[in-house]
Amino acid sequence: MTGFAFNPERIVLDTGETLTWVNNSIGSHTVTAYEERIPDDAEYFSSGGFESESRAREDGYGSRHNIEEDGYFRHTFETPGYYDYYCRPHEETMVGTVVVKKPNGELPAQPEIVTPDTDHTISMGPWSFAPESLTIQPGESVGWVNGTGIAHSVTANRVPPDAEYFASGGFESRKRAEYDWDTERKGDITRDAPYTHTFETPGRYDYYCILHDRTMTGRIIVEPETQVQ
Repeated sequence: MTGFAFNPERIVLDTGETLTWVNNSIGSHTVTAYEERIPDDAEYFSSGGFESESRAREDGYGSRHNIEEDGYFRHTFETPGYYDYYCRPHEETMVGTVVVKKPNGELPAQPEIVTPDTDHTISMGPWSFAPESLTIQPGESVGWVNGTGIAHSVTANRVPPDAEYFASGGFESRKRAEYDWDTERKGDITRDAPYTHTFETPGRYDYYCILHDRTMTGRIIVEPETQVQ
């Protein structure tokens, strides 16, 4: 751990190998696995010894469980697969991946990225939506696909007055979406679970990713069929 990054961000191990993270920076960090982004039958891991991601989050920032300068955390990986993790205080940019090979030395299959059967698809990169702006017709559906190992949300912050609110996680308000993101990490769009929404009401819809709200924003314009080029 150097500055605000894991170095390297991606590492490949053999089954049964132990990985040690060393904090070579001045600030404190954590190693916290995304519970939904590790193999189903794998042991959860987190500096501080937490048994779940929710417990690691509840511990809060600035915790005595953080890895301080020259401190370390180690974990032994027994199950082949892909493991995505992050630093809790610096999750916006500080993420990493561990790939554990099969006992025969082969790399495991890449995690499946599910594409929804929608009229339009928006891809989520590390810090952006592509496309950032999309014009559609009333009644058309949009699917957001997160093929990264980074947590992302789709959370509306502006909808037409008579339109249905939308947010990954099924929340009915922006306030509730933000609260649950900070506490339970609900609304996170994973590789195998895209988020979809059908837009019925013409107008402008602005949305963002809660974790990357300073850089990751998008817009849907719903226009009557005669106005769409």
